[in-house]
Amino acid sequence: MLHDTRYYVLEVVEFMPNNNYKRKHIGYMNKKFKTKKDAVTYYDTNNPHMRSLNAHNDYRSDWDPETKLLYIVRDDHLITATIENF
Repeated sequence: MLHDTRYYVLEVVEFMPNNNYKRKHIGYMNKKFKTKKDAVTYYDTNNPHMRSLNAHNDYRSDWDPETKLLYIVRDDHLITATIENF
């Protein structure tokens, strides 16, 4: 049976300031959310040193200056998740 319930996941992306500010897809976090707001709350709770994931109303985080990672809320398309949760 196909995925009939809508879920969301966090895509993990590496920000590369030393490579013309390109972004590299790293993977998807191994956690599903019923709403975009749930994903934002999860990110915000686990990253208090960062602005809210939805600070710019686009469901994308700023890139973390320590890890160079940023997170984007995406529809879950049942792609294998390879990134551990926070």
